Amino acid sequence: MERLLALHKTYNAIRNALPWLDCYVCDWPCAFADGNVKLSTPARQLDFTTTNPRLVRQTEHSFEEIEAMAVAHPEISYIIASGDRKMLYHFAALETVLKKHANLYLATTNVCNEFALERLIAAGLKDKLLYGSMMPFLGAGNTLAQIILGKFDWQTKCAIAGNNFRRLLGEPEVSVPEIKIPDIRPFLVDSHAHTLNAGGACRFPPYKADSIWSLWQEKMDPLWVEDIFITPSEPLHNVMQATAQSVITPMCREAKGRVRYYEVFDPLHIQESVAALEQSLPDPYCIGIKIHPSVCQVYASDPRYDQAFALASRFGKCIMSHTWGISDYNPTQKFATPKLFAPHLEKYPGVKFIIGHCGGRPNGLPEAVEICRRFPQVHCDFAGDIFFNGHVEHAISDIGPDRLLFASDSYWIDQRCMLGMFLETELTDAQLWGVFRENALKFFAPAPL
Repeated sequence: MERLLALHKTYNAIRNALPWLDCYVCDWPCAFADGNVKLSTPARQLDFTTTNPRLVRQTEHSFEEIEAMAVAHPEISYIIASGDRKMLYHFAALETVLKKHANLYLATTNVCNEFALERLIAAGLKDKLLYGSMMPFLGAGNTLAQIILGKFDWQTKCAIAGNNFRRLLGEPEVSVPEIKIPDIRPFLVDSHAHTLNAGGACRFPPYKADSIWSLWQEKMDPLWVEDIFITPSEPLHNVMQATAQSVITPMCREAKGRVRYYEVFDPLHIQESVAALEQSLPDPYCIGIKIHPSVCQVYASDPRYDQAFALASRFGKCIMSHTWGISDYNPTQKFATPKLFAPHLEKYPGVKFIIGHCGGRPNGLPEAVEICRRFPQVHCDFAGDIFFNGHVEHAISDIGPDRLLFASDSYWIDQRCMLGMFLETELTDAQLWGVFRENALKFFAPAPL
């Protein structure tokens, strides 16, 4: 607990000290009617048509169109801002256009790739990064924490927090005394992550994602992650190619218990999956079974998943599944809405189950809440870009903090994003200690090695 207390105290001290100025107050409402719409920091209201600086919403324009704007109007400072879809897919394109055009800048919210700010700073773009919250649509915690807990110097933190934006507005910069982050031993348990070995298909440049312990330790220790539970990408996308055990066991051994893995069950290849699980589930490094109905495009209610639940029951291991709400632009999410798991949970009440991504989006959360209320063996993890204002708060109030698990979706997403979303809530330190660590240790009860 002392480790959390030290980190929380430091987070609050730096949050209170930095010279914040929000460049992106969103014109979209909060997805939850009772959401807190009070801005987290001072702000300046910009628009998409008349102001200078001027916002440009990434989902409404191609990068070619954004570049054309920058070239046609060099006198206007354009700030690229997130829409309602993933910004992380466009990390390489963002770096390219920011380098190419002097009058293009980036609002930091939803830019959630692992060590995103550190990588952009290393690319020479520290003056192009502007704190922007996208409140009230998104919660500010995902970007506040990346700046507050950033692995870069104090002057750069002050610049990103507000001084870069002030410079564009022609206002004087604000200087504040530095607050250092003390050395704190890792304590977080990240219950949902992925490796991706070199050459694996990815829509964005992954950061040190190979199944090599030295790479992951280099990422985990500075972000206070002690233990991490990983599904390698290879079996997740092709169980015929490799098992999770074959991909990640050397890394688990070298990590000496800090890394454990989920073995994959694919309902399209039942015989091969069962054979892999028979080998993996007795392994103390194996923490449970991962299923992904959206990737397989087999509805989560399908009887073929019965084999996974039967094996989980037999070996006393949990099941974690990707879940999401219905999406108008990604139709495969319909295969993994939380309510679809009910038939298996009814049949196997002794099998612990994790609703991955806590329903994924605001329309998936009510189903996650309903499943948690019906089935006491169910917990929810918070892997992914679940940054909607009010989502975490509703999960806390409607499910309860003792059934929530800290998770990141690393290598996709930086741990600090969800760390900030929870630190911005009103949870007590004791409750945060549960979410960040103890809930997982109790739920998984990892076997001694």
